[in-house]
Amino acid sequence: MEKLRVSKPATALHSGFSALLSLDALRTLRSAGSALLSQAALHGQLAEIEWAEEKNRLFRMLLVMLAGFACLLCTLLFTGVLVVALSWETPYRITAIIALMVIHGAGFALAWHHFQTLSRLGSEAFAATREELAADMDLIRGRHDT
Repeated sequence: MEKLRVSKPATALHSGFSALLSLDALRTLRSAGSALLSQAALHGQLAEIEWAEEKNRLFRMLLVMLAGFACLLCTLLFTGVLVVALSWETPYRITAIIALMVIHGAGFALAWHHFQTLSRLGSEAFAATREELAADMDLIRGRHDT
């Protein structure tokens, strides 16, 4: 029975302490609410800017891919013309067609190289947003642990 008498005041003290902690937590959240809201707005703005950059990169990739496809199509077309021209007996047509094929082939190779360079930049998309969110999470965890 004596244990019951001791545990009742200890339980009351514990529940009062936890109520005090929850009030402190509410006060902290209330005072930090505007800061959290402004931080969330900043993250939203950063994500919006990075999304615009990503759309721009994807659009440039599309343009480069279309240019490369046009050069490849011309290369194939002039290869067909070369086959037809080889059946003729004029050497000037063959030289001109070979030169055009080389030019279009070089254009395709250049476009492919540029496309690969742009596609490698995809891993950097939203890098600043990810870094900011990670820093905020570290800050929250650091304050929570102490």
